[in-house]
Amino acid sequence: ARDSAGTAELRSLARDGLTHVHLLPVFDFATVPDRRSERTEPDGDLASMPPDSELQQERVALTAARDSYNWGYDPLHHTVPEGSYASDPDGTARIVEFRRMVAGLNRMGLRVIMDVVYNHTYACGPHPSAVLDRLVPGYYHRLLDDGTVATSTCCANTAPEHLMMGRLVVDSVVTWAREYKVDGFRFDLMGHHPKANLLAVREALDRLTPAADGVDGASVLLYGEGWDFGEVAGGARFE
Repeated sequence: ARDSAGTAELRSLARDGLTHVHLLPVFDFATVPDRRSERTEPDGDLASMPPDSELQQERVALTAARDSYNWGYDPLHHTVPEGSYASDPDGTARIVEFRRMVAGLNRMGLRVIMDVVYNHTYACGPHPSAVLDRLVPGYYHRLLDDGTVATSTCCANTAPEHLMMGRLVVDSVVTWAREYKVDGFRFDLMGHHPKANLLAVREALDRLTPAADGVDGASVLLYGEGWDFGEVAGGARFE
């Protein structure tokens, strides 16, 4: 809302010199039901409980799988806005409202950084939420020598070293930049991506122009975590 306390504070921060807002994952993630009617929130007045009590955690744990709270690092659809943040998860509301949010922040003088999580998915195999495996089973995830899916990220690791998973990353980032006017991307576990894949993202963005695409792709920021661990550590699979 343009007249909310939150937007007033953002305008104040912009006047004080803040230039960018970093959004935690706002793509479609799996662990918060899109519809409010399907969510179950923690019961009781947690604030009234003693601060050294374990009751708060106990109450929260009872509804953790279906409540409104999650960091969002559990991708379902990488290139769709999260439905639980929309006024209505069905139809076009989530798309229109996301665009309005970015435009509103830009009008305040703030650029928008989006946290992206292409290094893993919420599920793989026959799971109903294993979106990529339902397209091409076994292709989009990184396999270990014994044929199991790598899970060094604590989830099912994707394989952007595979041609079409790498293409998915490029096309997805370009879509967020061109269609939603996102100003920059912070890659979760960037070290699990080949350098070549990230260079391909950079090159694709650089080809976007204000005249043809409505965005200066060369100005879009890219950064991420460089942690080196798991099955890709030490350049084991790619540079």
